[in-house]
Amino acid sequence: MSAVTYRRPAAALPARARLRHLVETVRWAPAPYFEGTARQRLGYVAYVLGSMLAWTAVSLGVLALVGRALAAV
Repeated sequence: MSAVTYRRPAAALPARARLRHLVETVRWAPAPYFEGTARQRLGYVAYVLGSMLAWTAVSLGVLALVGRALAAV
């Protein structure tokens, strides 16, 4: 690599911009359907199970924070 071909590494985006990009990616991602090959159907099942686990984890986390806040009062 020479000074002519050197490119500065891109600066990391701030956390807020990365979060906004993630939200937009999830918002506009196409919804999976239970159709097609066995592999596509398995992907759909994995998507549904992953979503259920993620929402359960987020809900338990929020409930733990609410419980801690109420216990402190």
